[in-house]
Amino acid sequence: MKKKRPLIVQKYGGSSLATVDHVRRVAHHVIERKNKGCDLIVVASAMGKTTDGLIKLAHELNANPERREMDMLLSTGEQISVAALALAINASGKVTAVSFTGPQAGIITDTNHSQARILHINGERIKNALEQDKIVIVTGFQGIAETNDITTLGRGGSDTTAVALASALKADSCEIMSDIDGIYTADPKRIPQARRIDSIHYDQALEMAGAGAKMLHKTSIEFAKRHGINLSLGSSLSGHIGTTVSDTSLGRGIVTGVAVDEDIVLLEFALNQLDALHIPFEFSQQKIALKLWQTVQGLGMSGVSRGDSNLAMRFLHEKTTNVKKSDDFAMLSIIGDGIGVGTPVAEHFFKVMKSLNIDYRAVITGELFLKVLCPISRIKIAQEKVHSTFLG
Repeated sequence: MKKKRPLIVQKYGGSSLATVDHVRRVAHHVIERKNKGCDLIVVASAMGKTTDGLIKLAHELNANPERREMDMLLSTGEQISVAALALAINASGKVTAVSFTGPQAGIITDTNHSQARILHINGERIKNALEQDKIVIVTGFQGIAETNDITTLGRGGSDTTAVALASALKADSCEIMSDIDGIYTADPKRIPQARRIDSIHYDQALEMAGAGAKMLHKTSIEFAKRHGINLSLGSSLSGHIGTTVSDTSLGRGIVTGVAVDEDIVLLEFALNQLDALHIPFEFSQQKIALKLWQTVQGLGMSGVSRGDSNLAMRFLHEKTTNVKKSDDFAMLSIIGDGIGVGTPVAEHFFKVMKSLNIDYRAVITGELFLKVLCPISRIKIAQEKVHSTFLG
């Protein structure tokens, strides 16, 4: 009886596939991984800045492009990547690869264009290719709705594709490969002293992703936690794994990481008690994600991403008055377990902010995080000081 080989899902980000040499390097790592005796599914993002270029093209042609047409356009980037990677692997003559788009791979989503969620995966074509000992390469970030329209999963959605495939096909592990070899205590491009975290709990990784850390996509972590997927992050340069995400806690009262979210627009407006109850619900119906919601003495304050700000402004103008918009703020977060307001960690954190004379506008707290809304002009010095205090 033939021994069943482990099934591994790997994902490579756009910067890992930015040039011909990058594609060849990834092909080399994929072949090496295959030769270790596993079945292999590879998920690929669009090459380099392809998606940004396509977005620019769309807005040059149409100031308010329809989401359906944007999905048609943006999904082409990943198709180039998977075909290029398959060609590079097959050129070696050592193994055989075959590329599939999201629809060809049977990735079925809802109809929420540009922010679609995966409903289920019919992986028969993938299974057939694996039985033929082929490396299967799948476009990340995309699927097909039951209406037969192409959909995309939002920025970072290739991570979600990888974890969803790992879940649907009962893979033994899912490896997210990029030019950053794991999850760090802060963005190493911002904080050179940031340290790689060898192991992190799903919940803390989820909070770091939600707080602006770019190492993993939030939805992919939710998928991994819900389905018990063994999730790892590694380097596309060396092929080595740096961080594992699991259900192992690092301990209470310990700061795991410091993150900054600059993708936030602050909206302030007049607010009565009835609106205070209804606006968050109606924002949710409009698919506007609230990063911040506070009310006090007839005034409301919400924080949304820049991509949602125009829609949120139009909605608020219909519902209330005195709407003001500002993009002069950023959210600074510390992540850990048992660090919310009322803990020694929180007390120390606020003392650090006071020592920097930073006048923050809002505080959001939970069991796993503490966030403050700071002037964006002071965010760099705040992150550096907080990181050196708790993680230096």
